[in-house]
Amino acid sequence: MKDKIFNNGIMSVVIPQGWDCFYGIDSEGNKSEKKLHVFKGAETEFDIFSRAGLTICFYGKEDIFITIREFYDNVQDIEPFELGEHRWTGYTCTSFGYHYTMLTSFRDGVVFYVMLLTKNGEYEISLEDTDVKTILESITQAD
Repeated sequence: MKDKIFNNGIMSVVIPQGWDCFYGIDSEGNKSEKKLHVFKGAETEFDIFSRAGLTICFYGKEDIFITIREFYDNVQDIEPFELGEHRWTGYTCTSFGYHYTMLTSFRDGVVFYVMLLTKNGEYEISLEDTDVKTILESITQAD
């Protein structure tokens, strides 16, 4: 199997072999094309609760983006870095005992907000993983 490209008309992202993607939900409980869960080893939507992975949120020019870092514990800024067309800024944190890396990329009035659930049970990922870098580098606004 090869990596696949997921494109829903709003965003495009590479899904590496061994990973899968599922839509997230909005504040009203509806599936949202602006929120995508990309999780390693996931086979069903329910696997996002037991695996490590990324949640990618898209905020277009008409959307309001508000950072919520004050709701997390153990917040530590990370050095900004460039990957692909993005300059990512962010921080590590914990929430209810789960470890996250939160990343934000601002470009041309569009915001990509990525939440990496870095450890969940026996499953772990990091910013240094090739697959994670591939995903982050590939995130684009769809044409």
